[in-house]
Amino acid sequence: MTITATDMSADTVSAGELPDDERAVTVGQFPGGLGADLDTESTITLAVEAAFLTALMWAPADMARQIRQILVTSDRWDPFWSAPHREIFDAVCAVLDSGAPPNPTLVQAHLFETGHLRRVEQHLLAIISPTQGPMVGGADLPHLAAKVVDQWYRRGYAGLLTRMAQVRESVSVEELSGHWANLTGHQLRAEELWLTKRDELAKL
Repeated sequence: MTITATDMSADTVSAGELPDDERAVTVGQFPGGLGADLDTESTITLAVEAAFLTALMWAPADMARQIRQILVTSDRWDPFWSAPHREIFDAVCAVLDSGAPPNPTLVQAHLFETGHLRRVEQHLLAIISPTQGPMVGGADLPHLAAKVVDQWYRRGYAGLLTRMAQVRESVSVEELSGHWANLTGHQLRAEELWLTKRDELAKL
């Protein structure tokens, strides 16, 4: 969840989607005075994403396809903190779309054939050679997917608070209520999307 210069105007947003970014809040702008340990949060977030991708590549193909349908990224929805993890997930989706199981060998081959392997190879090797392997049959996959979604939602609150601080320092008092309404609308849309994803995952 990112906050933009237009505060995610509700007029341009479809149900279940988040608006396009114009000036997204960066990692460096996340509030440091709110008790957030960004180094630890980043480490945990990356570990969860890597564990999710490991489980996804070793899960039964049918389950992997169901997860893919729920978490597939788009211009307006991207739950991944790490760009390499996002690219690897997109490669998994491409392998699944071809009708093949998304095992590490086929995912690696797809990344090589599309010219993306060099950029993500280090991350891919860590994912396919984890210190602790995935549970048999993909039993942990829906739970890991849910945690990826939860982390996306939690990050959004840091961005929301940062954007609120930016607005407070840059607009007149007469304009504050309009920005507040837009930010509140954005939070509600993000919550709806989070609940929808969690509900879909809980049914697996």
